[in-house]
Amino acid sequence: MNDKKLIRVSGLKKHYKDGAIKALNGVDMEVSKGEVIVIIGPSGCGKSTFLRSLNLLEVPTEGQIYLSDVDITDRKVNINIHRQKVGMVFQHFNLFPNMTILKNMTLAPVQLKKATKEAAEKKALEMLRVVGLEDRAEAYPNQLSGGQKQRVAIVRALCMEPEVMLFDEPTSALDPEMVGEVLDVMKKLAAEGMTMLVVTHEMGFAREVADRVIFMDEGVIMEQGTPEEIFNNPQNERTKAFLNKVL
Repeated sequence: MNDKKLIRVSGLKKHYKDGAIKALNGVDMEVSKGEVIVIIGPSGCGKSTFLRSLNLLEVPTEGQIYLSDVDITDRKVNINIHRQKVGMVFQHFNLFPNMTILKNMTLAPVQLKKATKEAAEKKALEMLRVVGLEDRAEAYPNQLSGGQKQRVAIVRALCMEPEVMLFDEPTSALDPEMVGEVLDVMKKLAAEGMTMLVVTHEMGFAREVADRVIFMDEGVIMEQGTPEEIFNNPQNERTKAFLNKVL
């Protein structure tokens, strides 16, 4: 990790129903290149809304988001160019069911980054090898287990060579025995220096991998610190109450 700020968020708000629902109510955050941040908190606290705002899948009501010093909330900015720098993995795999795994992985690099089919396939096969799925390249998504699909979803995002990876509860839809294989891929990514923001309920992963843990509630950051600080010595009463329920 270095001190270069890859993401800067200032005064981020997202309101629904004319302000009756404040999903985000003033979030400020900086993310350094190579930092792994795990975001925890109760359901409905704004974690996923925050993550989805970072590539404008949710358009903020107010505030700025800077990605590599470019304000992506500026309407003049071509958001599609910046989305290519941000890989996103959801709890549901979002693979195209009518395409092979290889085709799923090469579609965006060929169409958006103008990679040649040969170069895209070579890269995709390398990525599949990394996650132990090289032999599934010609399979279709319905022929894979949930854990395999999620590993494919991760390396599909990596095929675009993003600067940051966003994970929105990537293991919550998986059977318990498949969770480990997905977390192992994420741990490997973190060890290789990928900048990552992860919304998860996997507290063991947060303890082991995070540089910083952020506790959110009611659309704001209530507390943040190292895993040791947050899990062993939380200061905020809301953080304590939440961790008492989940640990």
